[in-house]
Amino acid sequence: MIRDLLTVLRCARPATALPAALKDAVACAPAAVRDFERAVEPIVRDVFPGPGREAMIASLRGTALTFTIGIRAYARMAGRPCDGELVMLAGSVARLYDDMIDNSDDPDVDSWAASLFGAGGHAVPRDDHRRLLAALYAEIRRRAPGDLWHTALLELHDYQVLSREQRDPATPAAQLGKITRGKGGLACVVLFGLVHPDMSVVQRDAVMEAGEALQLLDDYLDQDADLRDGIGTPVNRGEVSLAEVGARLRALRPRLAACYGRAAARPFSATLLLVLAADVLKRHRLGRAGRKRDTPLGLLLAGGTHAIPPKRVA
Repeated sequence: MIRDLLTVLRCARPATALPAALKDAVACAPAAVRDFERAVEPIVRDVFPGPGREAMIASLRGTALTFTIGIRAYARMAGRPCDGELVMLAGSVARLYDDMIDNSDDPDVDSWAASLFGAGGHAVPRDDHRRLLAALYAEIRRRAPGDLWHTALLELHDYQVLSREQRDPATPAAQLGKITRGKGGLACVVLFGLVHPDMSVVQRDAVMEAGEALQLLDDYLDQDADLRDGIGTPVNRGEVSLAEVGARLRALRPRLAACYGRAAARPFSATLLLVLAADVLKRHRLGRAGRKRDTPLGLLLAGGTHAIPPKRVA
């Protein structure tokens, strides 16, 4: 734990905007909850029946709230407006889609999702999870500007399918690295592309770097569960350390400054540090006592549970 905290401190030295990033994250939570209630919850209640409905709402809401911090911070850095309802829709789709790919027993979910995300987007849903994903995705397509997010999503789906190789212990380190960069980097291009559809190639490359680091942080946070579920990552196989992730975040700062301007990039860099610090605290279960999950801040800190529980290795 001490080594992980030292990594946070090494990253924090130039991050004078960290208190502002924390303040912004806390301040955005109540509005994000209202955005979820307006945009996502009615769709879930309309198409997802039965006793699992409330658990699904809680899962999507918690995940979408954690996503909103980074997307809003990116929108400010890029000088673009941020549609809060669209952000909550995107975070909800990300949660459900990721779980459908990773955790469901549906043998043809890969091809079905590819059809859904294709140009026509007319894949026929045959169960509750598919119906919900199709309904949420249709609303994103109706609202989202530009084509960047959609082009990146099609590419991301290929990497999501490829990530099944993470369950094979013989998968080489280079392949795990490729999967990590593809999943994390393209996920950020999709999400940030919703608020910045005319992102330049240089900006897209910087976003890919940020996304890869965020994916590694997610793997750091989930390493115990991933090991239990038989999922290999560069982190839980010891190929990438938290210190190396911190070094990547520090190296990213001048690239972001070159793309967006030093003053604009500083708060976003601090938000990345905030994610690092929060994941270290969560990983070591610090500050969990007394957390109220029914408040916007509590939901923001707790994050989302799985929409579909993961398959356990026997």
